[in-house]
Amino acid sequence: MSAVSKKDICILVVDDEKEMREMIVDYLDNEGYSTLAAANGREALDAVLPTRKIDLVLSDINMPVMKGFELLKEVREKYPYIKRVLITAYNVEDYLELAMKHDVGNIFVKSTPFNFYELSTMLENLISGDIFGVSKYFEKPVLEKKFVIKKGNRLDSYANEIVAHLPNVTGAKKVELVLIELLANAVFYGIRKERADNKEAWDYDFELADNDAPCVTLIADMEKFGISVLDRGGRLSKNDVLYWLNRQVTRDGAGVPLGVYDSHGRGFYIAREYIDRLIINIDRNMRTEIIMINYISQNYTGYKPLYINEI
Repeated sequence: MSAVSKKDICILVVDDEKEMREMIVDYLDNEGYSTLAAANGREALDAVLPTRKIDLVLSDINMPVMKGFELLKEVREKYPYIKRVLITAYNVEDYLELAMKHDVGNIFVKSTPFNFYELSTMLENLISGDIFGVSKYFEKPVLEKKFVIKKGNRLDSYANEIVAHLPNVTGAKKVELVLIELLANAVFYGIRKERADNKEAWDYDFELADNDAPCVTLIADMEKFGISVLDRGGRLSKNDVLYWLNRQVTRDGAGVPLGVYDSHGRGFYIAREYIDRLIINIDRNMRTEIIMINYISQNYTGYKPLYINEI
């Protein structure tokens, strides 16, 4: 972590389950952070937060006395400088509307086994503010390649070439389909600033300049592989992504998703369905990075987390 020592960073862990709370605190202590703990949101607000400067609050969602979203709402109002992360064992899709309402982009999921490395990486990125770069999620990479996406009529072949470098993994075709979607978003929305409702008029026969072309990084270690797509458009916003995701899980009276006919945004929901981890990093009007990570040798059972970081 940058110039600031971890021992100078204080993380408040709020969880009504004593064993879970102590397990996370012990891990963060061993990582070098200073930690405090509370059994519910009211205790955190009344007895802990006023006592010292907290850098990040990591709170369970479902707790007695005060729910996690209620706690983070008050934290945002009273201590706007504090980073906020929720944690749950339940389906993140059930909380998308609340996440949008309270501007929460990160919901970590309690998996089996508990993914300590992923938690540590996510917290360090948030605390440092250095959110970009897929390599942060890979401790000992055995493969790393970079690609430049310049031609609008070659997205399928770019995706095929990139996926061909992957280790022998199942579901490679789904990864390729998601990658094509992400490349199209980066090229046509991020760089070309095309309209989603005007696809029939799009021009595909072009070549981007080097300083405009999206960059793709493929990386793998013995446990997982990752692919990041970075564009220099920065047209996404956290609220837009949450809105699009929520429309895919919210159904009308006939049970049909509200966003079934949306001309834009469905790709993120599809990516979440097909990929183990989808991470979206946004520097508005500057750059956007979409990272997808799939596990090869380790199976983390549980729901998928939500990671949307916006500078």
